[in-house]
Amino acid sequence: MTSGVELVRQAVLNRLRAQGVQAEAAYSREWAGRYQGAVVAVGVRGFASTSAGLGSYLGAAWDQEAGTDREIYGRQAELTLALDAYAPREAGAAGCLAALEAAHDALTASPAAGLRPGRMDWGEARFDIDSGMFLQRGSLQCGAFFVASVEAETGLLLDFRLKGVPWIERNST
Repeated sequence: MTSGVELVRQAVLNRLRAQGVQAEAAYSREWAGRYQGAVVAVGVRGFASTSAGLGSYLGAAWDQEAGTDREIYGRQAELTLALDAYAPREAGAAGCLAALEAAHDALTASPAAGLRPGRMDWGEARFDIDSGMFLQRGSLQCGAFFVASVEAETGLLLDFRLKGVPWIERNST
């Protein structure tokens, strides 16, 4: 089962890439050197989740394909995403700033499905000795709403997905 945090991180990565922003999942510095220009590392700095409804139960919806009601469950989350820009030495601090501005435009003008972007901020760029690149740490506060349904045959709760993102078949890869 994919965690809510990973669903959000992947949605943000997909949105950035779709808008032409070079982006990778955070927590690994090795990838940064493979890029000719600036790249935004997407991670999660904070996560808080609450139930949406009594025991997360939201009600039932008609499932056209199955011809039955499908029970729907939900959770709300508030996240602080890490959006750290790395730029090669020759691009300098300006490369970091340009990457963060592009990320801001991509995530606020056309947010990822299921996310409510809020405040985005970043600090000053500095040279990072460990990566050999300029680094400017940024963050985006956003809200997310997750929904899940119960599998009719087994009664098992299916994986949560971001609201607004199509249902994914349980056995798909």
